[in-house]
Amino acid sequence: MTRRLVIHVGAQKCASSSLQASLRLVAQASKGGLGFCFLNPAQLRDADRALKMNRDTAFKYVDRVISAQSSSQVVISHEMLGNRPALVCSMAERALEKHSFDHVVISGYSRLQSNYHVSAFSQWFFRDRKKLLDDLKVLSVRNLNWRQFTALERSLLALSFIGKDRNWYSNYQRFYDGVRELGDSVSVVSCHIPTRSHPYSLLEHFLSSTGISLELEDLESFDVRKNLSFHPVLIHGMSEYLSSLRPVQQSFFPLPHEGNRWLFRVCKRLSGGEDVMAEFDSLFSPRLQHSLIGHLDCRASSSNRQYCELMAVDFNYFQPSDEASLLSEVELMDLAVDAAQSRNIEDIERFNRRIENACMQSMRAEIVSS
Repeated sequence: MTRRLVIHVGAQKCASSSLQASLRLVAQASKGGLGFCFLNPAQLRDADRALKMNRDTAFKYVDRVISAQSSSQVVISHEMLGNRPALVCSMAERALEKHSFDHVVISGYSRLQSNYHVSAFSQWFFRDRKKLLDDLKVLSVRNLNWRQFTALERSLLALSFIGKDRNWYSNYQRFYDGVRELGDSVSVVSCHIPTRSHPYSLLEHFLSSTGISLELEDLESFDVRKNLSFHPVLIHGMSEYLSSLRPVQQSFFPLPHEGNRWLFRVCKRLSGGEDVMAEFDSLFSPRLQHSLIGHLDCRASSSNRQYCELMAVDFNYFQPSDEASLLSEVELMDLAVDAAQSRNIEDIERFNRRIENACMQSMRAEIVSS
């Protein structure tokens, strides 16, 4: 029987946690039909560094993981691999030459860059003090009062002024280039993650696109949804509080990738309390955020079309809305200034104090109850 290895490369914020949880369940139910391993990120970073330095130890961890798999169909996965094409291509070559695999599939998913950024903010950036401070600096050099914008708006403005978009075309072209000499023994597959307007079964798509065949019924029962959203009060309250701290001040708030379970318990307490976000839309008109998202979608449109042509992906996933337009820096400034002038700083500060107090009360209640 031929052996097939699938290297799932993420990317981050592209339903990786959900897919990994589903694959773990499928591997257990397959009774040897599928091997699955969620790779260790620290070991992958070490392997990547060792590969760049041409050390003999570069594949020590990867060899150990792959050699431990006895199934004819194996999936190894970590979302950080999407940022390390050289490592992934070397892993594919090694699987063919050293571990008796007949075919390797590099599989990854993508998403619209603006959605990617908003999702990353809502999970990581709202509690990343360095990122929050960097965003303040971008506004400061343009004489914009950061307190008149939400942290997400500040993040989108910074990305629009000086940031770079995730380039899916460049990403997957590097994968293709890296395995070109391996011929038909390696294939590269990719797609946009499911959306409300273009839904599909992520697990079923992954299995079919990578050529994994399993005698399992009712694949829907293995579909897992992970990465639940944090409460908007927590996101707004923490981001505003952390933004107001001086760089030398300390905070007990969890950093990105820290304390998620504790934060979700705080969110549960917030969900049962007063709706303190009722004023949000009247204080912060959504027009600015919508315009910035449209700008980002238009800015990435050309490279997204190239990616879709390269990977045979439906461009409708990436199509900017009819209202979206690409803005010059002057137009971005005018948009930000108009938004700031339409907002009352005293009302915003009162609102932020109520949000921060609600957060602190829920956090204290969770601390003393532990």
